[in-house]
Amino acid sequence: MRVLVIFCLSALCFSSNAQSLKIGFIDTEQIVFNLSQYKQSIEEISREFDPKKQELLDLFRHIELLRINIESKNNTNTLGANEIELSKLRVLEENFETETKFWQQEINNKKINLLNKIETLVNKTINEFAIEEGYDLILYKDVAFVSNEVNITQKIIEKIEKLSP
Repeated sequence: MRVLVIFCLSALCFSSNAQSLKIGFIDTEQIVFNLSQYKQSIEEISREFDPKKQELLDLFRHIELLRINIESKNNTNTLGANEIELSKLRVLEENFETETKFWQQEINNKKINLLNKIETLVNKTINEFAIEEGYDLILYKDVAFVSNEVNITQKIIEKIEKLSP
């Protein structure tokens, strides 16, 4: 696929009737991670889930203390009492795992939704920028070398930041 793209670009650049091409490159990861909108949204997600995170950490500590307590009483308690305590411990561990998975899935869903919104914003901005500045081609992935003249990542970031509230 790369060979085909390079061949097409070469053909366009070297044909006798071709106009000069204006080519740009963007680093999409750099754009996303440097946007203040993304940083603020990630902080909001973290703040939203911090109480649940603390609750789960407390439950984990409680489980660990129960485990230590059961192990220390192992020789003194009767077999039936140990089984009851171990059963309660297993239920707590299962609840902890279930809650942790649910919590992590919720965080992931929020981050995916955020990235989808950011992706839409970035794509719209790139299209507007390309039209305004007269770009013929903007690349964003799997490029071996990019000069500073062609790298327009910072310009895209600046444009998004100007448009964002």
